[in-house]
Amino acid sequence: MLTACVESHRWTETEREEFRLKCESTTTFVPESILFSGFSYNEIDIIKVVEREGTMAIDTFYIYTNKEIHGGDTLRNKLWADVDRPFALKNTYDFYLEKSKPYTLTDMEMVMWSQYTMFSEGYGCVMGNFTVDGKRFEQTGNIEFTKRGFTYNWE
Repeated sequence: MLTACVESHRWTETEREEFRLKCESTTTFVPESILFSGFSYNEIDIIKVVEREGTMAIDTFYIYTNKEIHGGDTLRNKLWADVDRPFALKNTYDFYLEKSKPYTLTDMEMVMWSQYTMFSEGYGCVMGNFTVDGKRFEQTGNIEFTKRGFTYNWE
């Protein structure tokens, strides 16, 4: 017989609604690691990011792929980069990865996600809806940029 010392907790409708409203009113977030797919180790290392409010550039900063910590995935050409600064949901971010036009991240929205355990019901608030280069992503856990024209051999 299995027993536990943890009390089960279920959120009330009021708790869920209050959390949803708080999540939706969030204006900034710090991204989890950003995934870059289809790029070889030699193609990107330093990534220039230009933050725009409307059409005006308001900040420029750099992020770095971290091949040692994240290890990368040479088979699938996946690299990760960490960001240590908040992003504003209303702004647009241009990522300069190669000499071609930048990859544009925009239309970001916070999403309330269910997070259940064996003993309780919980919720998280993450930036899970966004657009990259005009392609919409919904209920997505990580920002991902895929090299233009890249496909895996098995696709």
